[in-house]
Amino acid sequence: MKQPQLGKKVAELRFKKGLTQTELAEQCNLSLRTIQRIEATEVTPRSYTLKVIFKNLEYDYIVEEKKIITKKNGSIKNLLLLILTLVSVTLILVNFLPKNNNKFITQTKNTIIQNQKKLKNWVDYKQIDSVMTLYDDNACILNSKCGKIQIRHQFNRLMNDDFKWIEYNTISINVSEKIAIEKYESLYKFNGKTKTQIGVIEWNLINDKWLIVNDMFRDK
Repeated sequence: MKQPQLGKKVAELRFKKGLTQTELAEQCNLSLRTIQRIEATEVTPRSYTLKVIFKNLEYDYIVEEKKIITKKNGSIKNLLLLILTLVSVTLILVNFLPKNNNKFITQTKNTIIQNQKKLKNWVDYKQIDSVMTLYDDNACILNSKCGKIQIRHQFNRLMNDDFKWIEYNTISINVSEKIAIEKYESLYKFNGKTKTQIGVIEWNLINDKWLIVNDMFRDK
């Protein structure tokens, strides 16, 4: 398996296990940046590194490699698969919460919904510094733009091209103790065209604050 399929496979398997990039890096005794660069398809890992990652993700590389079917437009189809995987993971995440933790779930959902309202307004009014307060230092967009510098650059480009969110609707939010998965649909205007977008956001509770660590989306 080669990049970009390799990076997407690692991200897919990590989400199935309900792990953050930081947690996977710790289990493999690797740096966080190594995991980020592999998932972002920036590097092809050494065979030893790959074996360690797949071992911790309980993935039999040799057996599964024989089952892989090469597809056209692989990036789009892999993204769809990743979104479907995340939706499935949300059902597992809910089971990790105590049954009496309904208050925590409700508060978390309200916080994320309020954060998205703030994000929409900040983007519309080109308040880039405020936008960045909702992203973790090591956050990724589409597993390709990682870190606040790249994300800031992406938002600046959108704002300079008069990107506007017309509507933003949160479809569902599933919460565990430290991870929340939000599925959403939005209507936006960019370069004079209006389009509908669907996506999935992974929020992590970091230092008592819910921050975006992964954002994956596509046009509907």
